[in-house]
Amino acid sequence: MGRAKKRPAATTTRRGSAEAIAKRKAARMLNRLFEESGATENLDGRTLKRKQRLIRELREGRRGKPLKALEILAHATELLALGETLTSLRKLKPKLPATPPVNEESAAVYLETQRNYGFDPKAWKIIGVDIEALAAAGEPPRRAPGRKAR
Repeated sequence: MGRAKKRPAATTTRRGSAEAIAKRKAARMLNRLFEESGATENLDGRTLKRKQRLIRELREGRRGKPLKALEILAHATELLALGETLTSLRKLKPKLPATPPVNEESAAVYLETQRNYGFDPKAWKIIGVDIEALAAAGEPPRRAPGRKAR
């Protein structure tokens, strides 16, 4: 029964010297940094198919009928999050429902919808509504729930 040999303190390992380990670690971090900030974002297969379907539905509608306004906003918001631009979405010439005139009642509906759903403000421009201008000119700010007015 022999005694096991003692290993010297972590100065030598099978992975190489501490300097080599530090260099590999730094190289991995540098490569990861450049991969994450790359100009071209690689989408996985499912996401790419979803993006293509959203674009097709925005352009053609469903079963030849235009999407509802809420669906257009949802599609546009998701496509903007996936890297599409407002210009590219407008070039699709999406089938849109008729846009009602902006009056006090419709402005209130637009603002309430935006407050509840939180769509990208650029998505509203596709359906012909400038939600940022309405919000700036619109309604007084609401109080936080559960707080008393002083």
